[in-house]
Amino acid sequence: KTGCITSLFDKRRGFESLAPSSCGNELQAFADNPKNYDAWNVDPGTLDAAPTLLHEADEVKMVETGPLRSVLRITRSWNKSKFVQDLVLYADSNQLIVHNNFDWHEQHILLKAAFPLASTNKFATYEIPYGTIQRPTTRNNSFERARFEVPALRWADEGDGTHGLSLLNSSKYGYDAVGSVLRLSLLRGPTWPDPVADQGKQIFDYAIYPHSGTWRSANTMAHGWEFNYPLQAMQVTSHEGTLPAARSFLSLDATHVTLTALKKAEDGNALIARFYEWSGDPDKVTLTVPVGAKSATLVNLMEKPEGDPLAITGGKVTVPIAPYQIQTVRIDY
Repeated sequence: KTGCITSLFDKRRGFESLAPSSCGNELQAFADNPKNYDAWNVDPGTLDAAPTLLHEADEVKMVETGPLRSVLRITRSWNKSKFVQDLVLYADSNQLIVHNNFDWHEQHILLKAAFPLASTNKFATYEIPYGTIQRPTTRNNSFERARFEVPALRWADEGDGTHGLSLLNSSKYGYDAVGSVLRLSLLRGPTWPDPVADQGKQIFDYAIYPHSGTWRSANTMAHGWEFNYPLQAMQVTSHEGTLPAARSFLSLDATHVTLTALKKAEDGNALIARFYEWSGDPDKVTLTVPVGAKSATLVNLMEKPEGDPLAITGGKVTVPIAPYQIQTVRIDY
């Protein structure tokens, strides 16, 4: 009747992610009337008022079942808008994808998806460029109350260290967490400077990733990247070529280090590899580089050399990295 997710139970590890008798993936509509800069601001107090809960489903039905995946479709209507959500669960997957196809015709409304969690913490963690940041889930003083909406990149996470839940997104960058409730901002309806901003078809995805341990041990960072940049398969005809059956342009041996760029150098016959450490652990990272490298050097963001050349042995370069550091290596050919 409601389309609520009432349970997310991990059979392998034996834990429940959602709070008892709660509504997961609950659509909540808040009155949204900023005093200034309508399309930019969410004013303090917006999330303190009780939202309208979209608990009446027009239809809930299975639209696909099979060995690869199952899809449950939830259709809702509210005011002038229509909301179709496909809950997609793949075989052997550890995350639930929510595919949204909305026809949005609301103004001065902020729509959120809410997840009341079984595992709570005084802080939630959010991904920011080249790292993470924590924000309190309490509102005990003016400083905490001022942090009601958090801009983030690909994910947010809340958990007690034993279990947790990461909420992954591919195009929605506003979150908030209060107590045990983690929410993602989905849509707004500002009228200035564009009187019809955001109106009409809205198609986007987000994913729910319950996990044991912390977001670090659950490798949430990699899940966020993979959700935004999925592997793409291409079918080609048989043909001759000089490359081997398998080839990697570059690989790193540290799971807590992410490669964000591999490009040709701005000057000279060289490759630039940029990567960063996101877990707070210093390490030595070994890069396996394409065949034929003559030398390697640490450079800055402007690709200017910093320090002595790095040794290349058997196509491998070892680079020290500090907690949360961005490193850039130039590989000459």
